[in-house]
Amino acid sequence: MQVSTGHSDLTQNKKFIAVICGLKSEADAVVRAVGKSGIEIGVSGANASRAEELARVACHNGVAAIISVGVSGGLDPALKPGDLVIGEEVIGDDGGRYESDRYLISAVAKETAAAHAITGVLFGADEIIETASKKATLFANHEAIAVDMESHGAARAAAEAGIPFLAIRAIADPADRVLPPAALNAVAPDGSTRTMATLAAALRDPKQFPMLLKLGADSGAALKTLRRDLGPLFRRFFLSLDF
Repeated sequence: MQVSTGHSDLTQNKKFIAVICGLKSEADAVVRAVGKSGIEIGVSGANASRAEELARVACHNGVAAIISVGVSGGLDPALKPGDLVIGEEVIGDDGGRYESDRYLISAVAKETAAAHAITGVLFGADEIIETASKKATLFANHEAIAVDMESHGAARAAAEAGIPFLAIRAIADPADRVLPPAALNAVAPDGSTRTMATLAAALRDPKQFPMLLKLGADSGAALKTLRRDLGPLFRRFFLSLDF
């Protein structure tokens, strides 16, 4: 297993699943849940273009499937932090629509039911969706239930190469959550968290601290869901892809 922030590190295996994450914390959750065998992880830094590049390299190297994994923002008001979401389709900011592989969805149906996962449309945003009103607009206009910033990039590369794709997300910030300004530049290009910069921004406006603490707790709930539920899902992937 390799964790990559650039195209050169996704190396060729005889058979592997490429897991595209936005954050290093998400990649760590994958490793803790799935282990290291049979997967290659790329970390995009919550950037769709980098996610697309990582996925293209994986396609070139003979990947069996591409799975986008991470936390996301809720658009459906019924979703709460920690809920597991399976994307049956991803809509990109550019209007592109990318269907997930029906065989992969069917392969994990029993496990998703056991995990009480919600299946629906995801929206792939090129910019942070930081307000409740923006989330409500996406929900109303696209009927998307959750939003993230890299699934559409990975899905686009998979679609062009004819490679099976699926997105698995866990809800961090719910539909009514406004992201504090200090959190809007918290992700570094390598997928790490700019902790000191985020704290410094919050110190200039201490009213943000309660919101940051709540966001941190809810992100923790989303990562806990991934650590709990990804193992059974990936075991089904491996079986369905004849690993």
